[in-house]
Parts: sequence; C-alpha cells; structure tokens
Amino acid sequence: MGLRSWFGLGGRSRRQASNPLLKQFGDLSASDFELHPIWVSCHGTDQDEPWHDDTDEETFRPWTGQVPVDPADGIFLVRSRFRIASGQEYAGFVTPAVPQEGSNLGTMQPHMAVAGRFFSFWHGILKIAAETKSAFYVALRKKPSEVFPIRFEAEPNLTIGVASGQIVGFYRRPAPGAAPEMEQ
Repeated sequence: MGLRSWFGLGGRSRRQASNPLLKQFGDLSASDFELHPIWVSCHGTDQDEPWHDDTDEETFRPWTGQVPVDPADGIFLVRSRFRIASGQEYAGFVTPAVPQEGSNLGTMQPHMAVAGRFFSFWHGILKIAAETKSAFYVALRKKPSEVFPIRFEAEPNLTIGVASGQIVGFYRRPAPGAAPEMEQ
C-alpha cells in the first residue's frame, strides 16, 4: 500500500458530510466540467479549511466563489471550447493566465476532451509518447492537417484571465530556458 492510499489520497473522489467534493487532477472528466464549470486547486486556496489535510497539490474542488475568476487568486481549471481545423467543436478546460503571461500554452495548459478522456498539448520536458498522439488522432478519426490549428477559449464570463489561444501541435520544452519544440 502506497502513502497516497494509506492517507486516503489515492481515490477517485472524496467527500464527507462537511467537505466539498475533492478530486485529483487526473480523475477529472468532461462531465465534471458540465456540472461545475470552474475547479480550483485546494493548495494555496483552502489551507485554513479543516479538511485541507485530506488534499495534496493535485487536489481540486468545484469553485463556489464569485465569477469571473481572477487567475491571480489561485489555480483554476475553466470550462472551455476547442475548435479543430476541420470545424468540429469539443469541450475541455484551460488554466487562465495572468495578463503578463499572455497566451502562454505552458501556463494555460489546454486540455481537450475526446472519446471520454482529456488530451493535453503541453508536455513540459517530456517528449509526447507516440501512443498518445496516435490515440488522439484515432479518437478524432482525423489526420493532423484536419486537426491543427486548434483554437480554444474559455466559456464567456468565467474568467478575467487570458484563456484563449491557438494550438498547432504537441509542445515540450526540452530543458529550462530552451525554446519550446512542437511536433504533430
């Protein structure tokens, strides 16, 4: 049994009578964003809550505060729309950026929902696995030229942050300070 399981952090979602719905980042689904258009990271936001010890840096909860959200107030995941090059639209989410970050994909980390799972386009220092790219194109039943560019934007009135942009492939930054690399 790992530490996450021992401390109750490994489950899909956790909720007790007085606690909000808590979900790990990797367990969020498109239906979660249908029910709750904004999710907030519990770390840096809820440290004074009695249930905070039940969270880690990957724990999110539905946002119950005022809308639109300001990215300067925390890490938010905001329901968004994605339009691929061939015109089809998909759901997803984006992390709004503060204005000085601009339309930085490494900050906004857009995730698009296709065939019951989220696909991301920013992979940090990791090279995207060929299997992941293949699964993305198979799920869409499209060639790269029919997919990219992808335009995305948060749904209206959910955030005051920068939450729109264009994706032309899968990105990574091979080393700190290095220019991002892109591949399709």
